Amino acid sequence: MKPVIIIGAGGHAAVVADALQAAGVSVLGFTDADSTKHQSRQCGLPILGGDAIVLAGYDRNEVLLANGVGGVRGTDARRALQLRLQEAGWRFTTVIHPTAIVSPHARVGHGVQLLAGSIVQVSAVIGEGTIVNTAAIVEHDVEVGDYVHVAPRALLCGAVTVGNLSHIGAGAVVRQGIQLGQHTLVGAGAVVVKDFDGGGELVGMPARPAGGIA
Repeated sequence: MKPVIIIGAGGHAAVVADALQAAGVSVLGFTDADSTKHQSRQCGLPILGGDAIVLAGYDRNEVLLANGVGGVRGTDARRALQLRLQEAGWRFTTVIHPTAIVSPHARVGHGVQLLAGSIVQVSAVIGEGTIVNTAAIVEHDVEVGDYVHVAPRALLCGAVTVGNLSHIGAGAVVRQGIQLGQHTLVGAGAVVVKDFDGGGELVGMPARPAGGIA
């Protein structure tokens, strides 16, 4: 596999670096817009400089990128970064930690990140640029859209649908067959038992729209 540069140098980027190295992939380092981080190191790897300066020194055909942007309340910034660089001709690698369990009958999109201990079951579909984070579970026949973040230990039960650009918080549970629209934010620890059109936040057990009554 071609060597990888990770775009971003925050906490999620470090987790991505660990996953790539555990899978035997050569990681050249990180980029970051914060000039105070340049020439320092993270996870034993250099922070090479800003995106534009670093990438100008590499051949798009010889190096792959990994998206190091995470986020706890949405994934729009992650999507914007990835699309901007893809339009410039760069390719983002799919990241699969060796401890992730992925059914051969699941479909995993371009640039997806399946991190340590995550599980993706039979006939699940994971959209482009989505994160299935540490120990998160995506059960059978689940459809997860593009640029979704399924946070650590979240559980999507069978036949759930999650719309694009959604965030499923840490430890949240979405009951089987539930449909969540685009830009849904499910709070940490919430238990979702009703469909939701999207464009808002669900919190609590059972989950209700934040600031209102379902």
